[in-house]
Amino acid sequence: FGPIGWNIPYEWMDSDFQVSREQVRMYLVAQAEIPWSTLLYIIAEVNYGGRVTDDKDVRLIAAVLKGYFCPEMLKPGFRFAGLDAYYPPGDISLDKTRDYLKGLPLDEDPRVFGLHPNALITAQFNQAKQFLDTVVSVQPRISSGGAGKSTEEICAEMAEDFLNRIPDAAKQKQAHPETYRKTPQGGIVSVGVFHGQEYSRFEKMIKTCKASLKMLGKAITGIVLMSGDLEEMFNSFLVQRVPGNWLKVAYPCLKPLNAWVKDFIERIEFMVAWLLKGPPNSFWISSFFFPQGFMTASLQVHARKTKIPIDTLEFFSNVTKIPTAADVAELPENGCNVHGLFLMGCGWDTTRSELRESTKDVLFELMPVIWLEPLDIAAVKAKCKDGNLYDCPIYKTSERKGTLSTTGHSTNFVKYFPINQPGMDVAHWISRGVAMLCMLDD
Repeated sequence: FGPIGWNIPYEWMDSDFQVSREQVRMYLVAQAEIPWSTLLYIIAEVNYGGRVTDDKDVRLIAAVLKGYFCPEMLKPGFRFAGLDAYYPPGDISLDKTRDYLKGLPLDEDPRVFGLHPNALITAQFNQAKQFLDTVVSVQPRISSGGAGKSTEEICAEMAEDFLNRIPDAAKQKQAHPETYRKTPQGGIVSVGVFHGQEYSRFEKMIKTCKASLKMLGKAITGIVLMSGDLEEMFNSFLVQRVPGNWLKVAYPCLKPLNAWVKDFIERIEFMVAWLLKGPPNSFWISSFFFPQGFMTASLQVHARKTKIPIDTLEFFSNVTKIPTAADVAELPENGCNVHGLFLMGCGWDTTRSELRESTKDVLFELMPVIWLEPLDIAAVKAKCKDGNLYDCPIYKTSERKGTLSTTGHSTNFVKYFPINQPGMDVAHWISRGVAMLCMLDD
């Protein structure tokens, strides 16, 4: 089922299963009572978890197995995942056991693995995308004769259109007084420093994109030589793929080219508006290269205001009933508002402000504005435990997997946001693959 299941694909071996089976048998024979928690830990954390490199996948193994290593399975009428086809066959003959196995569905229901039926749509979409990408990769790039436009004309028009649409970055000396407000000590406020760093990255992106678009236009008309980078850019434009020379200076994004350019322009507009008009009432957290840096800077502002050490503080996520950033009337007294996150794997009950099961065929839901409230770390842990909250991971893209960068942060995972859920075992939402994404793929 792709990233909504495991963040990273793993190649389990038959020996993992055989060892786990022998351990189950050993404990059942050696002890009068079944040690459910011991079996769950050994199989999830040791046998299979020993091969897992992503901590989110470790908790997923335990959550999935929790539905199969439980006392309820010994009761009459028990069904795994609530499905009639899956149940313990009981003490029956070998022939009847074989008949039971033959009667199991050939295609597994996503609910067997704890996923929502919508996960099948995601899996089929990913398979179709891989197939189409393969077909496109073997297509010839030379246009055949006909009345239609040539590939050179199509590419030249796209380059000209992008060049006209991508705006220039405003000069930082035009900044609003509040954007780079000075602290009493004479330095720039932490959030202002963060904006300056992000803005420099966007300026570099704009310069790279515009320069390469101009060179591509000249190369198509024959004014300059078509280099290897420009040829790769030309071919990428024809198949709606973001060129490699842009990806080197860009943020992680899986959108096709036209959607990528539209998203890029919106990010520039947000950053320029912040520069010229001052900090907004709600921050588009998805627009940043480094969202973790924004949250650290915001926490630093509160720490300096209250004289509380920053290493004792943590943000607690309060999902508000405000649907969009345009409806936010003012800044909160402490912390900050963020928006632009998409919930995947389940839905959001706006009335009760808690997780709910996904609506049929609805894969993503835009989350309301979230207030990040700075609290003592112990207070955050207590609220999460007392409220039985779900630690919802946030990823930059739906790919979910990432690598550790030089800063010690993942290139994809951002942070956990504790959010309300309707009093269920949090393992239910973990096995559902519930997460928030900074952006969609289209």
